[in-house]
Amino acid sequence: MRDHVAVGDCERIRPGWIGQPANTLTSLAFVLAARPLLRASRRPGGGPWAGVAAAAAFEGLGSVGYHGPGGRLSKVVHDVGLVALVATTATALARDPEARLRPWAAGLGVAAVVLHGLSRTGGPLCSCDSRLQGHAVFHLLAAAALASAPPRPGAPE
Repeated sequence: MRDHVAVGDCERIRPGWIGQPANTLTSLAFVLAARPLLRASRRPGGGPWAGVAAAAAFEGLGSVGYHGPGGRLSKVVHDVGLVALVATTATALARDPEARLRPWAAGLGVAAVVLHGLSRTGGPLCSCDSRLQGHAVFHLLAAAALASAPPRPGAPE
């Protein structure tokens, strides 16, 4: 079997084009999260969220490559996307006059980070042959945290 870059994410690497099916599929959650982020960028003061939307889509596609074929270039794209996503999110939270850390988004984000740590290869929640992969759930929680982070016009706080 070829070398695969995503060995630290617990799911067993399978032969073929998609090395980690669960992690690959759930990476698309970041691409889906780009839509509400882009919508938030269209409201007054929401411009910085367009960068978060672009970074989320880029990271999602990079993560598909990272967990799918898993080549070295996909690791670079994944890592660049991750740095861009963190930087643009921090920028949007700092520059959007209506932005503040929402408990719902923060809770999802904290749960994602904790699950990421506990479900790494060798971690207490790692089960490399399970259909339910901790890293896959991390993708879903992190994307949900992103999608729920920006203010929504007329939404109750």
